[in-house]
Amino acid sequence: MASTYTNGGIEKIGSGEQAGTWGTTTNNNLDIIDKAINGVQALTLSGTTDTFTVTDGTVSDAGAKVLVLGGSPSGTHTLTLAPNDSDKVHLVQNGTNQTVNISQGSGGNAVLTAGEIAWIFCDGAGSGAAVTKQDISTTPADFSVGDDLSLISDAAVLNFGADSDVSLTHVADTGLLLNSTRQLQFNDASQNINAPSATVLDINATDEVEINATELEFNGTTADINANLDVSGTSTLTGNVTLGGQLIMPDVTSTKILVADGTSYQEVAVSGDVTIANTGAVTIANDAVETAMIADGQVTTAKLAGSVAVIGMSIKLAGASFGNTASVNVSGVTDNGTGDYTIAVDTDFANANFSIQATTGDDDGTNRNLGELTVHAQAAGTVQIRSHRPSASENSARSAFDPDTVYVTCNAQ
Repeated sequence: MASTYTNGGIEKIGSGEQAGTWGTTTNNNLDIIDKAINGVQALTLSGTTDTFTVTDGTVSDAGAKVLVLGGSPSGTHTLTLAPNDSDKVHLVQNGTNQTVNISQGSGGNAVLTAGEIAWIFCDGAGSGAAVTKQDISTTPADFSVGDDLSLISDAAVLNFGADSDVSLTHVADTGLLLNSTRQLQFNDASQNINAPSATVLDINATDEVEINATELEFNGTTADINANLDVSGTSTLTGNVTLGGQLIMPDVTSTKILVADGTSYQEVAVSGDVTIANTGAVTIANDAVETAMIADGQVTTAKLAGSVAVIGMSIKLAGASFGNTASVNVSGVTDNGTGDYTIAVDTDFANANFSIQATTGDDDGTNRNLGELTVHAQAAGTVQIRSHRPSASENSARSAFDPDTVYVTCNAQ
């Protein structure tokens, strides 16, 4: 009885055949089986078509369990696995830079893109045989590790999702990098940490972010908190605090102010002769200002009004030498000629209706340089005084002269 062959090309020795030589055939069959179970075979592709055949009784390249496709196909490549009546399963890696169509007959091909790894099944249906694919790189499946899992290369990447839209990348000696603007979520989508841009890190929570630490340190130019900040402990600030809104203290009684007590700022009520309104207006009680409270030289005529008599201006003027010896509210004196002086008032009177007292003085005690003074003209800001010698009679002419001293005082109510 002649030998027959299986789908994988294994020779089945006929009864009574190969006496004394069957061991060679058996060893060859074992090699075929080993290749079908454990074999990894590189197939070199060229052009646009190739055929690899499992030959009966031969350890064939096409009979290996794993087929690694290489070479340099010139375009989309058709790889035919013959014969078409052999049903089998292969793990195939397309290591070329072209798409490879794996065919057995007219029933349909398995298409592997460049770099793809997939299981294929050849149904061995003859001329209409079909090849189907199970892509292990795109079909999700659970993967369990009973102990440690190590990615031992720097810059190793873990990809997540059907299109690897989320990834974790190892940054050597630094940490892990989450790609793009992806986020780490906690509990639900509203609780997350993410970086919406290269310079911004967001921590998002529906209600509360709680940080439990002895010390919380912010090393930044600005801390922008767009929410209520509830601090139940002590906050120590060594820099400036700029408020864009209101400062609300525990006691917000109207008209209270902040006063430092040596340890902190406390809210206290204003008391005594001064009160303050919640609009900021300050009121001093009547009769509260006493003389001892007023600094020297701080009360001016402009600040006195009503029934208070005001000394509007006074001056002691050396007549002959035309010198301003002493004065109050005088900005200057003009010598108009012998015995004629115009005195300029520093702070003008309200009008020209003010009283003027003027007299001369004798500095040497001879009574020779005494005269009569007349007011020649007066205005709100000036007083013109003229000095004449006394006349012997009413009809005698009086001559102008410069007395030793001229005293002028002006008063206004």
